[in-house]
Amino acid sequence: MELSTEELLQKLEESGIKVTEEEAQRFRDNEVDGETVECGLTDTMVSYLFPGSFKKQVKFNKFVQELKDVVTLTLVPVPEEHIEQSLTIDRNEARGRLPAGFVLPPFPRDLQTKLDNKEACQKSSRDRHRIIRVLHEAIIEYTMYPTNTEYVQSLKRKFKAERAPLIHEDEVKRSKEKFGHKRARESTKAARSCCRSVSGVPAVIGEEASSIERHVHVLQMQYEKMNPDTFVVKDRMQLTFSWRRKEIVDGMTVEDVLKKYPFLRTPSGLCDEVDRIQPSAVNLCRRWKEGFTDVDFRAALILLPHIFKEKADQFIILGQHDAPSPYPTVQLLDTAWKMAFTRKVPVLVKLDSVDQCRGAGVEDGVISAFCAYFVFNLAYPPYMKNTLTFLQRTILDITEVGEKPLPVTVTRMINLLY
Repeated sequence: MELSTEELLQKLEESGIKVTEEEAQRFRDNEVDGETVECGLTDTMVSYLFPGSFKKQVKFNKFVQELKDVVTLTLVPVPEEHIEQSLTIDRNEARGRLPAGFVLPPFPRDLQTKLDNKEACQKSSRDRHRIIRVLHEAIIEYTMYPTNTEYVQSLKRKFKAERAPLIHEDEVKRSKEKFGHKRARESTKAARSCCRSVSGVPAVIGEEASSIERHVHVLQMQYEKMNPDTFVVKDRMQLTFSWRRKEIVDGMTVEDVLKKYPFLRTPSGLCDEVDRIQPSAVNLCRRWKEGFTDVDFRAALILLPHIFKEKADQFIILGQHDAPSPYPTVQLLDTAWKMAFTRKVPVLVKLDSVDQCRGAGVEDGVISAFCAYFVFNLAYPPYMKNTLTFLQRTILDITEVGEKPLPVTVTRMINLLY
């Protein structure tokens, strides 16, 4: 701040501070000029310059602060040849790279003093802006991004190293999934990646491939009839039960199982199959109805996932849409929830994009979807695990060998409801 004493006094007058002759003489006697002000005057010095006037002392301190914040720009004309020469230089290449160890630039003397004294400069907007400005001016001297040439070379090196592994189809799929490309639908293998724990597959006794084939032929003939013989169907399903369980556990697809054993496409056929897997003195359909004696059966099945705060929209869907997951999904062929609550609307149970079972009413759909987990040896999905566990253990009283204790969420709900 190159100001003489007289120039400083003149600026004080311009800023509205009336300096008396006696006060001006104190400025001259003590050599108070621009450099002295920049170095910093203590409160004692200021009170000596303006004795007996707090107003002048406050105004002088404010004047000094404003004087320090003033930035003076000096415009110097540049010859035209220098301008043309600077335009031809690539700025990105002319500047150096940002070093790994960045050295902080020097701050103004008064600001640096505050930082050294560990004062809270961030609380003052003026100090905060000055720090940001100094750092910005220092950082823009470096190149933050690669030049066009460096960018092209980097891409060439990247693709040169990555093309070879992408030859295989599996690697291509994994790379697509990594960058956000999702497969439209998971396969049955994905749904069966966590299979239901099976204590033991029943041994096939007294049957062979030829006899099983004859039983299957009888079942398929009965399925084509308008009124199948219930006794014959249950007898042949029992005779082929052990063979069928082994085929499913060994990985037979849902579509092939339904084609070979068509009565698994009916709600009653699925319930009978679960009764064979988990024998009980009371059949499954009766246990369903007895478990909801005091409430509306249909409404309870629809609202139960909401009680556990689970994704009901992935278990029961409205209208003609693709199932959101490969797990058993109940599709209501009506488009209004009101109809689903008040009447038996047509339902379709889908499993791995296959139309597994058709029925009438939400209750048929939910029961069939639940039975499908046991029939096709599927573990419960995470988004419906609590709801299905509650139905299995509490409503149907089914406990499998080696099964873990009830989740805390299910236990709390049981204590609340019963």
